[in-house]
Amino acid sequence: MKYCKTCRISYDAPLERCLFCNQKLDDDGTETTYSFTPHVKSRGLRHFNRIFIFINAISAMIALYLDYRNGLPLTWSLIVAISNLYAIMLFLILYVKSVWTTKLTKAVILTVMLIGFIGLSIRDYGWALDYVFPLGITSNIMLLIVLLLLNRKRWYDYSLHLLSVSVLGLIPALFDLFNILDTRWPSVVCYLTGITTLLGMFLLSSKESKDEFKRRFHI
Repeated sequence: MKYCKTCRISYDAPLERCLFCNQKLDDDGTETTYSFTPHVKSRGLRHFNRIFIFINAISAMIALYLDYRNGLPLTWSLIVAISNLYAIMLFLILYVKSVWTTKLTKAVILTVMLIGFIGLSIRDYGWALDYVFPLGITSNIMLLIVLLLLNRKRWYDYSLHLLSVSVLGLIPALFDLFNILDTRWPSVVCYLTGITTLLGMFLLSSKESKDEFKRRFHI
């Protein structure tokens, strides 16, 4: 089997160079066999997925049509359509097999976006920007920090999510910069938490952690 010393990747294929760093591969003299458990799809669950998505799509279209037919501004129908879209996206997030922290992070971000879109649809989004978005992101950052401290074996998975959410937590700083907030303290808490977390991840991480992170991203 071919092996790349730089990327620490084994290739069970007739390759001469690594696909990532283009370094010449070495032969470690081993042979690897793979055995896979056959994956059997559940027909009942697959049909349920399609029915669930179909019902939500039809519900959104009916609500938009009724609101449009009455000649009224699209108000309640937008809330219904946004909620249907949220239900579909949340179902897909929970349905796909992945680490539960990945599902939680995506669900929190999706929920924050839902509330923001509802605020835009009813033309009253101040509360969404002032409270829901910053506090939702801040709570997710704090949860990931706790998980990272309690389970160092999964540091890479948690730190990757923590990095992405911390960057997202800097967005309230733009809201504050352009003076579009009525209540500033939740946004200040959010972007200070994001900045502190990013600095802490950079300054407090061990050299081995930084090297592993760089290696996985081929930096």
